[in-house]
Amino acid sequence: MRPEENTPSANPAEPKVPPKTEPTPQAAKPAAAQPKKPSGFQSALRQIGLALLFLVIGMLAILLALYLPVAGQLKKAESELERLTPIETQYLQLQDVYTDMEAQTLVYKMMSHTSQLKAALAENDVNKISQQLTYIENDLNQLVLSDFPDLPASLTAQFEKAKTAAASPSSAVDEVDKFYEALLNLSDNLQQ
Repeated sequence: MRPEENTPSANPAEPKVPPKTEPTPQAAKPAAAQPKKPSGFQSALRQIGLALLFLVIGMLAILLALYLPVAGQLKKAESELERLTPIETQYLQLQDVYTDMEAQTLVYKMMSHTSQLKAALAENDVNKISQQLTYIENDLNQLVLSDFPDLPASLTAQFEKAKTAAASPSSAVDEVDKFYEALLNLSDNLQQ
């Protein structure tokens, strides 16, 4: 060592520097806290928790991506259904009215053909009689009455009597009149 280093300096303005010493062994330092390794169960539990978290997030993303557009479409469909329900009800009512009017038209048509049949019987014109009988028979086959389901069969039986009696024009007029009266009653019932 040099003597100059160990002696205090004569200059009081110089700061005192402590003497250098050699480091001592650090055997007395406490051991640093080492992080504990999680056990295999805790690690697996953490992985399962993360997997469930990501599964829930994925399900929410899919739910939002699929549900929201479908929910909007469902609301549109429900509003369209609410709009169409009264129209469907009105359509069904009009369909019933149309069916009744169609039946009434057929009855009027048969009444017209029956009147022409009476005229043909009075003239004893075989061709006109045959033609009017064919028209009436076709109309009877088309007649459907939901309110009076047994009536078409009854009218057909009445018509068959008139058709059989048409071979002798004198006796056929009474049967044709009975058939015409049955058509007239049916027409009145359909108007109500």
